[in-house]
Amino acid sequence: MKRKSAKVVGIDLAGSEKRATGFCLLERNRAEVSVLHTDEEILRAVGKGVQVAAIDAPLSLPRGRCCLRDDCPCAGKAHFRVCDLELRAMKIKFFPITLGPMRQLTVRGLKLKESLEKRGIEVFETYPGAAQDIWRIPRQKDPGGLKRGLARFKVKGNWQKPEVTKDELDALTCALVARDYLRGKTMSIGDPEEGLMVLPKTGSRKKPGDQAKGNDGKEKQEKGCRE
Repeated sequence: MKRKSAKVVGIDLAGSEKRATGFCLLERNRAEVSVLHTDEEILRAVGKGVQVAAIDAPLSLPRGRCCLRDDCPCAGKAHFRVCDLELRAMKIKFFPITLGPMRQLTVRGLKLKESLEKRGIEVFETYPGAAQDIWRIPRQKDPGGLKRGLARFKVKGNWQKPEVTKDELDALTCALVARDYLRGKTMSIGDPEEGLMVLPKTGSRKKPGDQAKGNDGKEKQEKGCRE
């Protein structure tokens, strides 16, 4: 049985260990965020007792693809997953997983997913940019606006510090999606046989006059992140 007060983590994964990964541990109503780099650091920060991990990284391949290598016969067969196409139908911006640095992010995400699942943790893919659009709050391009938008969730913790990074705010977003997942307040898009993405239910926490803000995504693409 899923516990509504379970400990969850949100991970805004970078494509390379040389770049910053945002991490958030959320338990009950307290979120602790940090910036990590290596997979070893991430696994150490997860610790014990975590039930669910929500990761901002592609955790599945398009149907017909066995890998993302250019020298494989599967190359060029598919660039989009069903969940990607559903994001596009929702008019939510994203980068296809076969695009440049996204390949490295996908490989790293799949490896991390496997390591976490070996610990008995339920792992799913989410997308903070999409969650923020659904919640009608700014994306990380406007960190001040995003921070104010996340304040609606009334979560305590060090994420409120003045120097909080946009990667940490995205990690908090992922953790909030994980918590909502345990509370039955999320939806899954995509094909279960290919790979699902978990997002807040559309219309959740929407307020009159709120407007979603997009992100041109240049910095995220260079970092090897999807947004």
